[in-house]
Amino acid sequence: MINSQGLVPRVLLVSPKDLSALLGQTVLWRNGIERLFAHDLQNGLELARRLLPNLIVVDGTRLPDAVELVTQLRRDGATRRISLAGVAGAESGADALRRAGANLVLPTPVEPGIWDQRLEELLDVPPRREARLRASFQLWCRSDPQDELHEAVVLNLSVRGMLIETREPLPVGSTVDLRLSLPGDGGPLPLIGLVVRNAAVVPQKFQGGVQFLILRDQVRERIRTYIESDARA
Repeated sequence: MINSQGLVPRVLLVSPKDLSALLGQTVLWRNGIERLFAHDLQNGLELARRLLPNLIVVDGTRLPDAVELVTQLRRDGATRRISLAGVAGAESGADALRRAGANLVLPTPVEPGIWDQRLEELLDVPPRREARLRASFQLWCRSDPQDELHEAVVLNLSVRGMLIETREPLPVGSTVDLRLSLPGDGGPLPLIGLVVRNAAVVPQKFQGGVQFLILRDQVRERIRTYIESDARA
């Protein structure tokens, strides 16, 4: 398997136990995927920083400090943009992994037919579409849930994230509650994302890279349809 960058996708699996019985039927065990293994938090951090895999899978059912590992990976500038997936046996564990920054949490048992498409997206960099779309956002780290939403403009968009332009810089590492407006019928799409980078452009205009943390299936499909419609045009 070769990704869109012409490289063999690389996945780092962090678990004290062999995950082949759990994930062996998924896309992660196909030929052409380079699999790396770490058995604890420290080894997982070291390999992630040194090898920069496309995807890191953290076993939340076996690794006691799985949430701490995901948190540290999201805080580290070298690993912040890496796609993260967690494995959780209970909904409470799934919620904790999502809050820590996991892009995807897999329930057990893992059904390949349900999750392979999402895993393929996280292994690769899917197509983006340049656009100027209206959006609004709220910073969870410093906004009251009842506060008015701030305005933003989306400059490009993929099923994994977006580049947005705002009137103030977004703190890297902050969580944002977004509402994205796509052309056509239907109301604004609810999204939750993590700010992974930012840059000042001109006074009172800032660009921020946002990676999606929580994206409902129907929202993902609307975004994918919008992106693919540009390719067909």
